[in-house]
This record gives sequence, C-alpha cells and structure tokens, in this order.
Amino acid sequence: MVSTTAAYATAVTPPGNRPHSIAIFGCTGNAGRCVAYQIIKSATKKPPNDNSNNNNDVHIALSGRDRSKVEKVLEGIRDELRSEVISNDIKVDIVIADTTDEESMLRLAKSTNILVSCAGPYGRYGEAAVKACVEGGAHYVDITGEVAFVERMIADYGEKAEENGVVLCPFSGYDCVPSELGMFLVGKALEMEGSELGNLALNFGAKGGGFPRGTIETILDGVEGKNVPKRRDGDPRFYPAEYRNTAKGALSISSFLLPKYQLGSFVGPNFMSIVNVPVLCRSAPTFGFSSDMTISDKSVITTKPSFFNGYGLIGTQLYIATLLVGGLAIAFPPIRGYIRRKIQGYSFNGDASGKVFVDVQGSSSNGKSSATAKCMFPGDPGIYATGLFAASVANSLFEATSSDSEHRPPAGFHPPVAALSSCRQGLLVDKLVDLGAEIKVEVIPEDGVAAKEIDASKLWSKL
Repeated sequence: MVSTTAAYATAVTPPGNRPHSIAIFGCTGNAGRCVAYQIIKSATKKPPNDNSNNNNDVHIALSGRDRSKVEKVLEGIRDELRSEVISNDIKVDIVIADTTDEESMLRLAKSTNILVSCAGPYGRYGEAAVKACVEGGAHYVDITGEVAFVERMIADYGEKAEENGVVLCPFSGYDCVPSELGMFLVGKALEMEGSELGNLALNFGAKGGGFPRGTIETILDGVEGKNVPKRRDGDPRFYPAEYRNTAKGALSISSFLLPKYQLGSFVGPNFMSIVNVPVLCRSAPTFGFSSDMTISDKSVITTKPSFFNGYGLIGTQLYIATLLVGGLAIAFPPIRGYIRRKIQGYSFNGDASGKVFVDVQGSSSNGKSSATAKCMFPGDPGIYATGLFAASVANSLFEATSSDSEHRPPAGFHPPVAALSSCRQGLLVDKLVDLGAEIKVEVIPEDGVAAKEIDASKLWSKL
C-alpha cells in the first residue's frame, strides 16, 4: 500500500446563512436538466426511519441566463415526477446567472452550499463557475470529461481553493464516477483480506443511450484543438509521475484498440478510458493503491457472448472497424463542418428506461485473491445516469460539509469518490442506492475458496 502523496486542508462549511443547499447551473441543457431532475427527485424522498412531516431539508435552486427557459425546465421536471407518482411540491427557487457576468456568478455561488455546474463544453464555459465557487465559498461539482480543462483549473485555482476550504469535484458524471467507484470497491475489498490491488479490469455496458450535443461538441473541439488549454511551464501534472507507466500501459494502442478476452467475453475499446484512466491514476494514491497496478478499461459490445458469435469477438471487431472509420472521417475539416451544422438542431433528451452496467474485477499483486463489483445504474450513460451520479455526489458533498459533519472531505480539486472516500462510511454508495443503483461486491480470499459478499457501504478509506 502507498500513502497519499499530499496533505490537503479540510473542507469548511460554507460561511453565512445561505438560502440554497444545492444549486444547479446550466439546467436548460439535456444533461443539466437530468441533474436537476435527480436532485429534486432525491429531495422529495423521506429519509429512512424519518417519521416527521418534513420530507425535505434540502433547498434547491435552478440557475441559467434565461428565466423563461429555466421555468420551462422546472415545469417539465415536475410533470415527469408526477408521472412517476412522486410528490414534487417542494419549493425550488430560480436564480439568474450568466458565465459572461462575473457578478451574477458570484452571487449565485454565495447563495448556495453546493453548486453543480452543467454548462459545457467546459473549455468554453466552465471557468466562470469554478472561479465563483472558489471566491464565493461554495463547494463545486461538475460533469465534465475534459482533463485538460481540469488540469488548468487546478493550476489557476487549486491553491486558493485549499486556502478557502472549498472542495471541487469535477468528473462527477458517467465519466468518471462508475470507474472510480469500481476501483475503490474492489481495492478496498482486497485490503480487507490483507491483499493489495495489482490488476484492475473494468467492463462497461449500456442499454439505451445516445450522444448529448455537448459531448459531440467537446469531441470536435478536441480534434480541432479549440478551447483546449495548453500546458504551461510550472503547471502541476494531473496525476503523480509514478503513475505514468500505469496510464501509458492502459492507453497504449494495443491495450486500447485491440479486442481482449476479459471477464467472460471479448471486449473492445472504451473511448471514455482516455478520461477514466487519468482520473483513476489521480485517485489511486488517495486510496493507497500502488503505482505498479495495471488498468484495463473496456466496453462490452455483445451482451450475450456465445460460441456462435465468437464469445463477442465478431461484434467487437465490427465495433473497432466502425470506430476507425469514424475517427478517420472526423479528421477531415469538411466532415467536422457538416457534423457541426447537423447538430445545431439536434437534441438527445436521454432514456430514463436505459441502464448502465459496470463489471469490475480487481486481483491482488500476487494473483492469489480477487474481488468483483457488479453495478447497475438506472438511465442512459450520457443523460439520466449522469444526472444520477452528479446528484449523488452533490447530496453527499452537502452532507459531508454540513456544520455537524464529523468526517469532512479534503479541500481543493479531487475526483468525487476520492474526495468522499474518507467521509461518513458508505456515504456515496448510500446516495446512489437511494436513487436506484444496485451494487454487489464479492471477494475470493484465495483460489479454491468460495466467494463471500461484502456490504459495499462498509468499505471505507482509512487514509
């Protein structure tokens, strides 16, 4: 086991009597709307064993630059909750703010304990919310997958955030909560048996889904080098240097692109691994995981592998061929221009009936013991599940930074599971399960010994 590489200041309860517990900025986009939906939904649920008449101690605000659009979003959320026979009569405020108006962003930050920023692409619009939270004393959550953006924000605002006791949790959506949580669960399960995480395998699958417009714009911006911050001399690295070989091994052409037989089937590239792997390498030292570990982050293409489909090999090869053709196509400016024109009228509202499946296996350094985590998260990856992840992180952060919290997260920039891992035992797992997630963890102490189930909410970082 390794220890954490840095000591951070402890998060503080936001100063002053703030009217809002959680505010969602950028809620008129599809992903932002689902973050707001999940937070409002969670606020309507009475906590277990609560016999009071008050269902809600969380005061919510929705924020954007156009009041009529925000009001329309709120009305739609209330209609959706009514269709699910969920009470939704809680009060929700509306706060007007615009990334081009620093004063409005600062007012928003000073009005809330937690600010969830959903206005992307973040390379274009993200800095305003980060700056407002650091200066205004609000803790921050976002759903970005832009590593270069977060690296620049760490360089520009990290030190000030630590001084102010502000926690900032980027990557709180589909990228990268499930991968980070999976690594934490199997690694800590192995620790309970006296073993150390040596090899990490992640298989991602999904039912339902599509590409949010913001994700498509982020990909195109990345290809063109637009709004992607360049490293400056003296900027801190996103993850410690000793994990560089771990990242290189996971993202090498052979490891990333070629099909691999993993956890019972052939699997293919997970394009989100270019985000997941750096985040895992940043979180690993916080969890005490060795830089000698290997990571294999893959997508399940064939959900029912069998002899007749080559145990998933045929579908995986077709998927890889499609990725290669698509990657070559967007290298040409006319193709990118065509895509940009087409997405102007495009909108993917998400699929509430979708599901995200994540199978994780961690094996010990000596190969004698292993642990598995099987997770199901309701909703499609880019919209509804992302809303569930961000809402769970925001609710956890609100609890962890409340005035009566005994275990607080570290201040500064941290991936969400790393930030919350030393707070109340099972905090994030409980919030995810409250919104419909299913998480099962098992450990096999050694070969030939029967697997035993472990309560995921009992796994906790001792560091």
